[in-house]
Amino acid sequence: MLRKRMNLLRNRIEGEFVPLAVLIWFVFILLFIVGFSGIGFGQTIELKAPPAYVNDGDTFEIDLNGNGRLDFPQERVRLLYVDTPELSKSKKGKDLQFGLPARKFLTKILSKPPLQLVTPPGRSVGNYGRTLAVVRVGGVEVNLELVRLGHSPFDTRFSFPSAYDLYAQAEAEAFQARRGIWSQAKSRSKYLTRLKRSGKTPRASGNKLFLDRIKTPSQVLRSEPTGKFVNLHARLVARKKLGNGAWALTVQDMKGSKGLRVFVSGRQEQKLETQSWPPKAVIQMDGFVQRYKNRLEVKLHYGRVAE
Repeated sequence: MLRKRMNLLRNRIEGEFVPLAVLIWFVFILLFIVGFSGIGFGQTIELKAPPAYVNDGDTFEIDLNGNGRLDFPQERVRLLYVDTPELSKSKKGKDLQFGLPARKFLTKILSKPPLQLVTPPGRSVGNYGRTLAVVRVGGVEVNLELVRLGHSPFDTRFSFPSAYDLYAQAEAEAFQARRGIWSQAKSRSKYLTRLKRSGKTPRASGNKLFLDRIKTPSQVLRSEPTGKFVNLHARLVARKKLGNGAWALTVQDMKGSKGLRVFVSGRQEQKLETQSWPPKAVIQMDGFVQRYKNRLEVKLHYGRVAE
């Protein structure tokens, strides 16, 4: 009888108190996350101390909430719009020749606080739980400077900066001047191939993949520069919804011309939201020219409504 009562009591505890323990644990984790970061979307944080450790040219560890310790992975910061060479083995390959100078630059510039850390609207946490940010030191945007000095390509795989053209110009400047990763033919070829897979290439006159002279839809249709990257100024005249979140846009010259099809993949649509572009809007856009069903089109990489 005593054993039976003990079993009933144990079942009651397991039935009522274990879920309570789970609930308490969940609340604790939630409070930890909220209490930790104070890091939200589009937020700016002023930091008066340098990083505790610089991992490589685009990642560092720093006490963001001032509690005197490093809480991982949230207090590991990954710089946006850059992807510096790896210092350890990875699927992208280990590259000490250009990776070490990138880390040296980042270490030096971050050693002069105060630092201003800005998280982007909509997404402040990366795939590995790291804080995604743009960092400014003494009026210098560190992410942009990494691109301008050739320590990194302009990386747009996950999002676009509001100052897209500044980053594109910085990358073109570094490419043209043969700085850093662009200084040697082998490295140049590697990064051009990698960027092309993501749908872009440096908008530099010395880059054979980019055609600076092509600036309008009619010039694309006349020249048929298949496989080349172009930067166009055009007017949006039509759009059509395709499958898997993709869209087909039609653009023309400002004074009218034959329409040029622009393909927007589902992934790019999520980032650019071309559906929000008003009818007849003037668009600044870039992308690779390709053929689809024996007709020319531009596969959109980036676009915005021109001011």
